[in-house]
Amino acid sequence: MFALCTALALPALAQKQKSTDLSGFPLLWSAKKTPLTGPFIPGLNASLLLSNAQKEKLIAAREETLSNEKLQKLGAGVKLNPNASDVEREAARKASDEVRDQFKTRVENILTAEQCKLVERLNAVFEESLTAAQEAYRGQLEQVVKTDKAKMEELRQEVREKGLANFKGRLEGMLSKEQWSALTKAAEAESAVGKNSVKVKKP
Repeated sequence: MFALCTALALPALAQKQKSTDLSGFPLLWSAKKTPLTGPFIPGLNASLLLSNAQKEKLIAAREETLSNEKLQKLGAGVKLNPNASDVEREAARKASDEVRDQFKTRVENILTAEQCKLVERLNAVFEESLTAAQEAYRGQLEQVVKTDKAKMEELRQEVREKGLANFKGRLEGMLSKEQWSALTKAAEAESAVGKNSVKVKKP
């Protein structure tokens, strides 16, 4: 159901984006147990140096697959219905998997061979970085796994942050100057948008 929930979350994100703004766009990013996810760090999509034509095609691919209205209704119906049958849940899962595969194929045909290879390399580096962080914290995690849930969650967050830091640190040495520059500029822009969108609570 994770893939289905991911697919359901994307349309809301799409409404916040401009026509060729791909911040948060899934592309071919994948992590362990997550076959379709957004970029691991802000600005990552920009490192592919996508052309405007590619961006427009990618947006269209998402709208015609992951954001398909029938899929949204099917997924929402199952998600909101605690009494949904196994048959209904299986049908929703199968539909989600099929649409995800369609989207993946569309993206593979839009990206160049070089861009696809870069995504594949970055997926591998992300997994290696996260695994290294998990290994570094293995002893601490094992000590609290059954005794302190709060500490466990705190450590898991630290593992996540360390993995992302490891990943970003390795990226600068992997990407070309143009790719790294595009990534950092996009990350700064995304950060600025995030700060401007924060709502201040009234006293």
